[in-house]
Amino acid sequence: MIFKAYFYTLFTALLSTALAVVVGSVASYFTAQRKFWGRNLLLSTSAIPLCVPPLVVALGYVSFFGVNGSLNQFFHSNKAFLYTTAGVIIAQGFYNFPYVLGILNDAIENLPKEQSDAARLLGAGKIRVFFTITLRQLSGSIGAACLPVFLFCFFSFMIILLFSPAGKSTLEVELYHSIRNTLDISAGIKIALLETFTALGIVFMYALIIKKNQAPSGITFIKEKKSLGRSDAFTFVPVILLILLFFICPLFCIFTSGFKSFALLVKIKSFWNAFFTSIWIGLLTGFFCTLLGFLYSINVRLFKKQQNVLLQTIPFISMAISSVLISWIASVTFRSNNPLVLVLLQVILYWPLAFRQIQSGINQISLETQMAAAMLSKNIFNSVFRVYIPSVKKYLLSSFGFCFAVSLGDATMPLILSIKNFNTLALYTYRLAGSYKFSAACACGAIIAVLSALIFRGVKK
Repeated sequence: MIFKAYFYTLFTALLSTALAVVVGSVASYFTAQRKFWGRNLLLSTSAIPLCVPPLVVALGYVSFFGVNGSLNQFFHSNKAFLYTTAGVIIAQGFYNFPYVLGILNDAIENLPKEQSDAARLLGAGKIRVFFTITLRQLSGSIGAACLPVFLFCFFSFMIILLFSPAGKSTLEVELYHSIRNTLDISAGIKIALLETFTALGIVFMYALIIKKNQAPSGITFIKEKKSLGRSDAFTFVPVILLILLFFICPLFCIFTSGFKSFALLVKIKSFWNAFFTSIWIGLLTGFFCTLLGFLYSINVRLFKKQQNVLLQTIPFISMAISSVLISWIASVTFRSNNPLVLVLLQVILYWPLAFRQIQSGINQISLETQMAAAMLSKNIFNSVFRVYIPSVKKYLLSSFGFCFAVSLGDATMPLILSIKNFNTLALYTYRLAGSYKFSAACACGAIIAVLSALIFRGVKK
């Protein structure tokens, strides 16, 4: 049973990642090379996999593709592909494609043209240049996009819990059932070890790939974009239609399905308790994730350890640990769980998100600036406060916003910890959906999505 779940987990994670990469790669080519209406809106979706929780996206898919969803009502049908393996792959693939889009858009915009131009002058065609030069130049960025997406899908919990067909399950769901329902601790330990060692191998691969991109990058110049041509339509139009159908429409349906229950929801006292609890939990998680990410990244830079694979791997070890597993360990370790335990666990799991963003900003500080700061500052603390913090201020704010939003959408850890008289917005949404109050769950999910978007927009400003 465990190995059946293991191979099903790998199968769905690999195909979901492949779908995300294909859609994200094609979309990133057009956002990086072409001008068109809605380009900035499409690029702004790159934050959705980090800001909008899977539970909210799952509600959107049920609202649009479910048996009683908008699509079936429009066509007067009662069929739904959603509760199949294909439904799981499509939901996970389109949920994560904006992450790939964000990474590859920046990589394509900043590609050096000297090698490809020289190859064209020597007679190489566009296809040959793409496969021999461009693809090789993008390999690091593609790998850096693929592996985190694979981990997100590998540890997927809410989407699998809601959509997986009968008789099919993943390691994460099996782990949850083992430690919470059947109380089979032996099976739970086996599952935890299997998925942790697999994920650690993926994390190590990720560290090797991003090693290429740790040198200070300095200034880059964005090349002028062309307008869409007729030849682009054959690729651009189908991809945009797929994005509208499987990404935009489900998100839109969250708001339309929850509109009727919004007025009733905001009158409930328990909703506001969950709301304010989520805010202060998110503030603490965002602050400590950003602080830890900054301290680690500044030490890596000052001691010139950007090429050290071990140091690059350490922050991502937490990505190889199941949130279900770490929550269960905490619930066993601490006699009585409390909200501060939840904050601690979220910081442990989410600070790599802050580290990656802050490190990107620190890597853009030139060696000349670093040397000047070392020479002209009284001590290392003086250079950090006068040079490094002002230089990466926008990255600090961005990482805080991301971690806040991820904390806001986390339903798994509060669910496993089972803290008495405690609710967050995400957990409240899950409980509403579990008690078949679907419209109210969509209204609560829409509030989470709006809050996440406002936070992201605010830190970008």
